[in-house]
Amino acid sequence: MATPLLSIVIPVYNVEAYLRQCLDSVLKSDGAQDCEVILVNDGSTDSSPEICREYTEQYGNVRLVNQPNGGLSEARNTGIHHATGKYILFLDSDDFLYEGSLKYILSNIEGSTTDIFLGRAYKYYQDTDTYRLSQKDYVPLAGKKPAEAFLSLISGNDFWFAAWLVIIEREFLLSHNLFFLKGIYHEDELWVPSVFMTAATVRFLNKGFYGYRLNREGSIVSKPNIKRLFDKLIVTEKLDGFKDNGPYCARIVAARQASLIFGVILDLPKYRDDKRYDELCRIVSGHCRWLNHGKYRGIWMLCHLLGVRILAAALKIII
Repeated sequence: MATPLLSIVIPVYNVEAYLRQCLDSVLKSDGAQDCEVILVNDGSTDSSPEICREYTEQYGNVRLVNQPNGGLSEARNTGIHHATGKYILFLDSDDFLYEGSLKYILSNIEGSTTDIFLGRAYKYYQDTDTYRLSQKDYVPLAGKKPAEAFLSLISGNDFWFAAWLVIIEREFLLSHNLFFLKGIYHEDELWVPSVFMTAATVRFLNKGFYGYRLNREGSIVSKPNIKRLFDKLIVTEKLDGFKDNGPYCARIVAARQASLIFGVILDLPKYRDDKRYDELCRIVSGHCRWLNHGKYRGIWMLCHLLGVRILAAALKIII
């Protein structure tokens, strides 16, 4: 096919129950002929690879890349390397594009030189087969530079750090080396701010285009794992490198670091019996300086007075 307008990168790992709906939401939509779909089979052990092969045989604009299991970041990075479209959209294989939204996306990105677009998502409640539009109204953000807009977005509690809400120009991504950090959870909480603090231009798609499936059985998001807390600390450290990127970036970094550290402290009591609990507490104690920002300054003072363990236990009782 000619150079596509949009590359849709879909990491696939053991999602046989949802994969057809995901693929049909793209390939049976108006505008699908202007897209390429890159399926990255990340070492699936169910029937997902067979389903992928079926779609590659049926549709000429679908490509399949097989690789050993390396995690979501590595699968997305593989998709980026294989993409040829002007823009890239990430789609998780247990989710789907909302009905009629592909044509809307394409009409907005066609002819554009904007670095990134940010859209909205529908929460999908599969037990009741109902949808609810999420994310705040983007209309007040029109005309703002990416970092300024992002600071406004994170000031509330209704913004999702989701890579699949971002449509990114491929050349911009490659020229700034904006790949996903391998081997960690919460990779989107690093990637999304990094993108906004690097981009020069952004446009907002106020219409919901993404269908996010809530509480899927077997989803890695729902499984408790102390590594998630260690990885949040890695994200706080990596974000520090962006604070001098330009106006608003220092404030973004400070706000995100404080929020992430507070989140880790809140979750500490869940892992008191884990063999890595003491190690985690020591690292969190060394990161408490990042709580000295905005609404978290009181927590910062309590951290110094009580210590991380006592503070975490007290917050569990209070909250």
